[in-house]
Amino acid sequence: MFRMLKFMAFASLFAVMTFILVVAFLGNRRAAKYDERQEVIRGRGDRYGFLVLIVSEVISVFFMQTDFYVEHGVTINVAIVMLSLTVMSVYDILHGAYFAFDEEHIKTNSWVDIVIGFCLIIGYLDDYNDAMTIMGIYWLIIGAVSLFQLHRDKESDKE
Repeated sequence: MFRMLKFMAFASLFAVMTFILVVAFLGNRRAAKYDERQEVIRGRGDRYGFLVLIVSEVISVFFMQTDFYVEHGVTINVAIVMLSLTVMSVYDILHGAYFAFDEEHIKTNSWVDIVIGFCLIIGYLDDYNDAMTIMGIYWLIIGAVSLFQLHRDKESDKE
């Protein structure tokens, strides 16, 4: 019963976050002006993320009968999905095909991502909620990579 309740709570949180992300990205995508190069980069990032997802799931199939996988199966699957999402996101950011955010607010959004990441990691550290910690690591990576990309763009503009 407790596992089912935990799963329902996580599924509800995931559904809410997915809804927020879809609304945010689709709403901003209409306002964003992507050129063909950015669309190609985003497509390539999607492909790499999907390949990571497939390869990771195939590898996890070989470990399904182990006690560790039986005990932590949900966390392993969340980690696999978040790993593929991280690969896609980092590729897009590093190659200049930012998410559909307003270009003026990328630095602020990056700092917000870092704060959200730290809050999720620290907030769920004692709770043993591995899925939330994994999501915190994702947001921390996205924020740091976005700030790095902004710094790299500024340095290349000086030259």
